[in-house]
Amino acid sequence: MSPELQEGVEVVGGDLERPETLGPVVEGVGVVIHAAGMLGHWGLPYQALWNVNVQGTENLIRAAAQAGVSRFLHLSTGGVSGPKGFQPTDETCPPNPYTDYERSKWEGECRAVEVAAEVNLPLLVLRPTFTYGPADPHKLGLFRMVQKRLFFFIGDGLSTVTPVYIDDLVQGIDLALKSGMDSECFILGGERPVTKRELVWGIADALQVSRPALKVPAPVGWVLARGCEAAASVFRLDPPLTRSRIMALSRCWGYSIDYARRKLGYEPKVNLEEGLRRTAQWYRGHQWL
Repeated sequence: MSPELQEGVEVVGGDLERPETLGPVVEGVGVVIHAAGMLGHWGLPYQALWNVNVQGTENLIRAAAQAGVSRFLHLSTGGVSGPKGFQPTDETCPPNPYTDYERSKWEGECRAVEVAAEVNLPLLVLRPTFTYGPADPHKLGLFRMVQKRLFFFIGDGLSTVTPVYIDDLVQGIDLALKSGMDSECFILGGERPVTKRELVWGIADALQVSRPALKVPAPVGWVLARGCEAAASVFRLDPPLTRSRIMALSRCWGYSIDYARRKLGYEPKVNLEEGLRRTAQWYRGHQWL
């Protein structure tokens, strides 16, 4: 954690997989915003994800209840819905997670609701969408691929995604915190779904490089991903292309934030062009690009 991020913040260490370490984390705390979790990557056993995203969530809720915490905000992910069609997904859509990460987050969400009810702890579930912004290492690879002119579209580039700039996500969390509501679920995303082409071309414009144009048909992408995964298994390397990435790049992940707008007054303020510009500027200013 950088010094500027620590200003005014007391850092207390704890381990979600070790319940005995969580008491000091929640001692004297009124509200817990549970944003910790493990991201998935190829070759990671599902048990490792489950230990953190499911069992770790239960451990923290039980510690919070024992410490007298009054409310618990659990950050899940919009991805629990799984990929859908061009119609934006909302909170009423039955979850159908595709990747191990999404499955662990859905199981963690269900466990959170169940355990919170058991220990009588008011709980609110928030589902962020494709979050990006300064200091985010997770989206850095995408920016680097575009900068180095290595990015190619899987399919026609018209499948959707819902980017949300980090400041807008934080605003949504703050509104949810101040709402006093519980036993609800809210999707927190950007102002609208955009196509992968709009997102990637926006990154190229922010980086002032040429816009990617190469398109690989999705069936070819699936074959390439299977081949990469097979080779990676033999040579014990991280594959450059995986089936989960093909799914992410070729299918629709559009979300509606209408419910959060109505109930929380949530309204994203940073449009995609501005958010990508700020992100690229931060990456370059900190020599990440």
